[in-house]
Amino acid sequence: MDNKNKIKESIMVVDIGSSSIKTSLFDTNARNIPKMSVKVHHKIKTNTDGTSEANPQDLRRLVEKSIDLILEKSRVVVDEIIAVSFDSMASTILGVDDDGKAITPMYTYADTRTYEQVDKIRLDLDESNLHDRTGVMQHTSYVPARIMWLKKTNPYLAKRIYKYLDFSTYLFSNWFKSKDYFASYSISSWSGLLNRYELDWDSKLLEYLSIKSKNLPQLKSYKNYQIGLNKIYSKRWPNLFESKFFLSVGDGVSANIGSGCIDENKIALTIGSTGAMRVILKNNTKKISKGLWSYKLGKDRSLLGGSFSEGGNLIHWANDNLKLPKNNQFDSYLSKLTPGQHGLSILPFFSGERSIGWSNNSLGVISGIKLSNSAIDILQALLESVAYRFYFVYQLLKKHTNNAELFISGEALKNSSWWIQTISDVLNIPLRTLQQSEDTSRGTAILCLNSLGILKEIGSLESNKCITIFTDEKKHKIHQEYLSNQTDLYKKNILN
Repeated sequence: MDNKNKIKESIMVVDIGSSSIKTSLFDTNARNIPKMSVKVHHKIKTNTDGTSEANPQDLRRLVEKSIDLILEKSRVVVDEIIAVSFDSMASTILGVDDDGKAITPMYTYADTRTYEQVDKIRLDLDESNLHDRTGVMQHTSYVPARIMWLKKTNPYLAKRIYKYLDFSTYLFSNWFKSKDYFASYSISSWSGLLNRYELDWDSKLLEYLSIKSKNLPQLKSYKNYQIGLNKIYSKRWPNLFESKFFLSVGDGVSANIGSGCIDENKIALTIGSTGAMRVILKNNTKKISKGLWSYKLGKDRSLLGGSFSEGGNLIHWANDNLKLPKNNQFDSYLSKLTPGQHGLSILPFFSGERSIGWSNNSLGVISGIKLSNSAIDILQALLESVAYRFYFVYQLLKKHTNNAELFISGEALKNSSWWIQTISDVLNIPLRTLQQSEDTSRGTAILCLNSLGILKEIGSLESNKCITIFTDEKKHKIHQEYLSNQTDLYKKNILN
């Protein structure tokens, strides 16, 4: 490309997900620059005992590899990368020693080995008050029980931990001259340790856990950045030496913003590897329904919603373990089936339950299976069960909105027109899908451009035109019957 045709200024977005790292370049209108994206896949280690973890050094190297790759691709396309912005899977935690070296694995939100510690917190503390202060129900997804578990299972290692960090903060601690540890309110809110009223680490929880605020990162707005790569990385990434590296935000809030859901009039429903339904509200410090959580974006915005550890990962599970049709052409088979004709009822808690019941150490359940059931029947029932979980979250969430429209995002959902239609039929509301890709990365780009002062408001850019998927009323009535079946199955297997 001729220098005259180079894009003068761009920003880099690093999206750290639970199955891949996607690094992309965007222009100053938050448009993904063509062919300027790379995806590096990774695997989270799982085990039947509830393990869900990764080696933080290995994952860091993969993030760095993705940056290497995009810098190489960008040499003839862009002139300057003025900023680097991050979003990350949330509720991650690892421990570092006083030299900043990771001395524990990185534990993810899906690790359920802390269920005994969750039970203890629930017995010892006023869970309702804690939910109000931190915005989250006590659960294996969050950090308090993880800290207790580490102290119990490996007290010697726990004593060596200088700081508990989320993965994105760990990244920054390796790259810059400064040895300060900073984390945004957004990424920290997902920990279950942030007091949403005070915008500080919750002092009562810290006392209960026998840790101090110095054992955690310093809290800042996502608009804060670091600059000045250390000797190793300034040599490796000379083009980024003067770039501003903005603090990471949770990938959930980025997905909302990228799909245009920036206020109480628009709800975002996202299914990637996992699933979530969320709405951004201004100054939301009201009491939260038990089935929901509330995470802070900054001082004046909160993200209210519910989430599941299941989503597209159920398709991967079915593809790995069932004799499904080749080439993943599921929609052509599923579209010929009547809702619920398989006779199965499923609780899709393959990684435990989060919203809405927050049951501790729950397991997936497949009920009513017969010799006549096929692999496609099981897949249909699995994906319908996720739609039913969204229905229950939606009933709670719509109380906080004003006839909000529902927008969808996430690669797993957008790849299945049948699943989109099914969710619309279950919820009995039209779903709108934007004709654009990379909603999460785009949202992070918008936050970055707003932080740079290039965009005055995060909602000042128009989203692309959308397609509306309307509800099939006949199928909605059928699904209502199966919703009651799932409720009965839940009461029998989880509440008893």
